[in-house]
Amino acid sequence: MKMYLNAYRIFGEDNSILTPADLKEARDKYSLRRSDRFTAMAVAAVTKLMGDQFPDKYAAETGLITATAFGPHRTTFATLDDILDYPEDLILPTRFSHSVHNAAASYIGVVLGLKRITFALAGFEDIWFEALELAENMMMAGFCRQIMVIGIEESGLLTENAPQLWKERFSEPPREAVCVFLLSKDPECGHHGELRLDKSEIQSEQLFTFGLYRQFLDSLANTTPETVSVLHKLPCWKFI
Repeated sequence: MKMYLNAYRIFGEDNSILTPADLKEARDKYSLRRSDRFTAMAVAAVTKLMGDQFPDKYAAETGLITATAFGPHRTTFATLDDILDYPEDLILPTRFSHSVHNAAASYIGVVLGLKRITFALAGFEDIWFEALELAENMMMAGFCRQIMVIGIEESGLLTENAPQLWKERFSEPPREAVCVFLLSKDPECGHHGELRLDKSEIQSEQLFTFGLYRQFLDSLANTTPETVSVLHKLPCWKFI
């Protein structure tokens, strides 16, 4: 089976960015008053009107995968602080419910009306590649005809201090970013051509903690329906 890239969006320092106004618009439009910032970033990224190939409505056979390294760590640490500082019956249940990695996926599924299989993945070693590999297998197995894959990373106290906590791994604080791929098994949906996965490792600058590298990202700028893009796996971490 071949996998096709229907549409994509990347929000980060070197591309478009999600502004506070974007997050507020998503919160107001979809009643996300109680959601945390991590969730608001994910919803804003997939719903922002940009005049690209992302549809207004999604087919019933659309799956969803989210991928992240640190996850909603702002909310997670705030919840842990509450557990340490207050009695159990005073812990905020809404904050606690947002501290798990699948909260953002649940919100996105409801907002977009997605009712197929949903996975929330977390990991540090190229979790983006694993998410795309899972998407390919899900379509190959007939669970979905198209899948939205979202990589999310939020800046916070943990990422800001990552170089001090593990200087061998992080030479600078990880970037805040959201990457969205809409993938399909149907050739007519391949507006950006075919996407192939190659498990052979490539030495290239990793852009985000969830994955992606500069060479591949730059190649997406000139894709056509006839393009064949190949995503290689990033090297595994080496522990000293």
